[in-house]
Amino acid sequence: MGKHWILGAAMALVLTVPLAHAQKSISDRAENDEIAIMASEDPAMQKALAKAQTTLPDFLRQASNPKAGTSSYALKVGLSDGRNTEYFWVGDFQRKGDDFSATITNMPRIVQKYRQGEQINFKRAQVVDWMYIDQGNRKMVGNFTACALLTKESTSDAVAFKKQYGLSCDD
Repeated sequence: MGKHWILGAAMALVLTVPLAHAQKSISDRAENDEIAIMASEDPAMQKALAKAQTTLPDFLRQASNPKAGTSSYALKVGLSDGRNTEYFWVGDFQRKGDDFSATITNMPRIVQKYRQGEQINFKRAQVVDWMYIDQGNRKMVGNFTACALLTKESTSDAVAFKKQYGLSCDD
């Protein structure tokens, strides 16, 4: 399949599908838990991954002692079947150093050896993104890979999606 990101949508929060499905809005695609394929070399994705890695230590500190009015702390991890890698949002994560356990929150589409709701173990090196919800400010914090995917959407769809989910890609 080459060097591409296969990104699973989760918790009806984000992500899109290849441009062939452009007749559906990105919000519709997210609600249907569809996937997106984006080249790993894409500059927007490279920027998103770098930002997620740079800010991951602060996120992990906050997730270990969440602020009042925040919820839905999640990590995005890459899981492989030996041939393909698919990226999943995982919740209810526990951390011991660089080792994690968590629950897969979305439906596998490419890597079929995993199941939604399955408890998995993974290493910090597999974490590619993070997010949480700040209810008080009606804002989704993190989810940098969604911002990268939005660069492939029409301006109006991207603006509508960011407004719907409270996602800021300018932070």
